[in-house]
Amino acid sequence: MNTAYRVWDGEQMHYWDDEGISLGIIGDQWALWRKDSYGFQHFITGSHEKGSVLMWGTGLQDKKGKDIYQKDIAEESYIHPMSKENIIDRYVIERKNGFDRMEHVSGKEGFYRHLWLRTDEVEVIGDVYRNPDLLEGAE
Repeated sequence: MNTAYRVWDGEQMHYWDDEGISLGIIGDQWALWRKDSYGFQHFITGSHEKGSVLMWGTGLQDKKGKDIYQKDIAEESYIHPMSKENIIDRYVIERKNGFDRMEHVSGKEGFYRHLWLRTDEVEVIGDVYRNPDLLEGAE
């Protein structure tokens, strides 16, 4: 099982391998803590905090070897077979029914791709919390 995670606290992203970080989960509640240099645990955020989000890693990497997490923004570039035009599509990584998939940022209902089929063709360019501008103007 992939145990990589990250947490957006509303201002900053925290990763599972940050020094001193720990995640506690009980039922559907979670809390993120950081241990200081004296060994004391300090609460960072949790599921009850507005704007805090826990995101799991997919266990997959993009074409440049970057780990892919839920709520990442991925970009795929390809040559259209008919027009020979370079097409760039953007997707948000979502987990639905236990499967990680790329949902087109246009919001077109049902327009998605299975992530595990595309990892060698997509590149993570940001995430929806730190880079919301990457979602603007997408068709």
